[in-house]
Amino acid sequence: MSLIKFFNLFVAFLVIVALYNLFLSTDSKNKFIQLQIENQLLLEETQLLAEENNILESSIKSKQKNDAHAEKFAREELNLIFEGEQYLSFEKVSSDEPKT
Repeated sequence: MSLIKFFNLFVAFLVIVALYNLFLSTDSKNKFIQLQIENQLLLEETQLLAEENNILESSIKSKQKNDAHAEKFAREELNLIFEGEQYLSFEKVSSDEPKT
């Protein structure tokens, strides 16, 4: 048997072993099943996040169109007042300090 035929048979054997391990071994099947389960979990999580995102988007849009919400935001977050109104500010006193 010539060296070239032996080398060809050896390469063919390595290819067959590699393909067997890749497609038919128990480790590859287990990993494939685990990947399918992980993929399903990620798809479910993505669906939940997409639904939550849609709810938040609709909430933002409704609040942008609502004048009462804009007024509340301006008063509470930006400390804005209407012309002619007075702004009252209260000091926070800790319970440890004596009252005067």
